[in-house]
Amino acid sequence: MVEFCWKKQIALSQGLHKGAWQLKIFSSQEIEKATDSFDPDLILGFSAHSTIYKARIEGRLVAIETALELEPKSELVDLSLTAASTAMVMNHDNMVKLYGCCLETVVPIIVYEFVSYGSLFECLHGDIACSKRIKWADCLRIAIDTAYALSYMHNALSKPVVHRDVNSKSILLDNSFHGTLSNFGYSVSITPGKPPQRWPVKGTPGYIDPEHMETQEVTDKCDVYSVGVVMLELLTRRQPLLMARDGTDLVDLFVSAVRKNCMMEMIDNEVVQQASRDEIQQVAELALACVAKKGAERPTMIDVVGELWSIQGRDMKWNRNCV
Repeated sequence: MVEFCWKKQIALSQGLHKGAWQLKIFSSQEIEKATDSFDPDLILGFSAHSTIYKARIEGRLVAIETALELEPKSELVDLSLTAASTAMVMNHDNMVKLYGCCLETVVPIIVYEFVSYGSLFECLHGDIACSKRIKWADCLRIAIDTAYALSYMHNALSKPVVHRDVNSKSILLDNSFHGTLSNFGYSVSITPGKPPQRWPVKGTPGYIDPEHMETQEVTDKCDVYSVGVVMLELLTRRQPLLMARDGTDLVDLFVSAVRKNCMMEMIDNEVVQQASRDEIQQVAELALACVAKKGAERPTMIDVVGELWSIQGRDMKWNRNCV
């Protein structure tokens, strides 16, 4: 029954977007061989619901995502189905590419393209050598790449899609520090012009829109808030989940620093050395606009891309119709 539902959804998904391609279906034996029987040494990392393995299949380096048994199987199936079907209909350079899946397991196994340098989170907060190597220009480009992918999700499809779990772990990096958005398991489509639908609150603590937590309503401004948090993370190199003694998070700490006119004390030393004060100020102001408490006060993702391009100093006019 699970396999039938998957194949039906896959068939529907392939007709939604011109960039979609035929999904490859792998056997469980092929997956087991590619991962060397799920060798722990091949583990790239973990998400909230899955283990990701580095593997080679059909001569191609891939990332194979298998579910952790932390939730009811029906919920894990839904997460895998949503992640795969969303990735399938996306055709954007800054979004992870779906390569195939295995339908022989209770929870489908997903096969994605391999993105070589791990996540932004690992780079900022993990390996010291990586955090020293990443420059401010790279950080600005990663912010643009992420916002550009989300602008595509919000504007380029027949119905806007809200990611709902944008965070530094869902942004993957290649060797040139280009950003690739991943982790689409919580994505939902919305209908413009109609009242927002309510969905159970999902996502990564520290990045979740507080208005969504209060109302459960999902709009594109949920993603805008999360991108604002990522921008603050890039400026400060601080984890949003590291709470201050009084219980405030990174957003509250940054807002408080701005009010006290000591924002620069929050900015990471590497950023201060590499970016102009004007650049820092502009990115900080944009990030603060994105994390405004009310969604109606936040910019759209198209506006975010335009502002970031302007800060980067691109010699081009931002076409609001091109996403």
